[in-house]
Amino acid sequence: MKEPAIYPAAEGVAEVPMVEEPVALFGHVDNREQVIRKIKKGLPASSFEKLREEFGVTAAELAATLNINMRTLARRKQGGRLDVDESERVYRLARLFQIGLNLFQDAELTRRWFAAPKEIFGGLTPLNYADTEPGAQEVEKHLRRLEHGIFY
Repeated sequence: MKEPAIYPAAEGVAEVPMVEEPVALFGHVDNREQVIRKIKKGLPASSFEKLREEFGVTAAELAATLNINMRTLARRKQGGRLDVDESERVYRLARLFQIGLNLFQDAELTRRWFAAPKEIFGGLTPLNYADTEPGAQEVEKHLRRLEHGIFY
């Protein structure tokens, strides 16, 4: 397992590991600015496929969750890059997957958790519920509760 990236610290403040940056998309990053620059530049279109593999879903399922039309996705693949909004949405889901992976310590268990409908999300799967920023925030809150042993 790779060492987590480290956030640069203010003088006199301990450094904090960047353990939630989605390694599958970014590899090792030294600071948040690198992530922001990559998103603003537009993530490689291959990021979609990497994310699809992480979640173990079909391209159509992931495209629907990311609100990317399949024809638009085909054009992005030809052009090589996602636009900024699409990149942010890919990043949002990739970060959630990484948080889940950090929690469960097993990619298959993480996939199953995101694929199983949850009452707390109105019977939707966490992946489907995370199709908007507020939904993604709720999924993250739930993962944080699980980290702390709160199972409601």
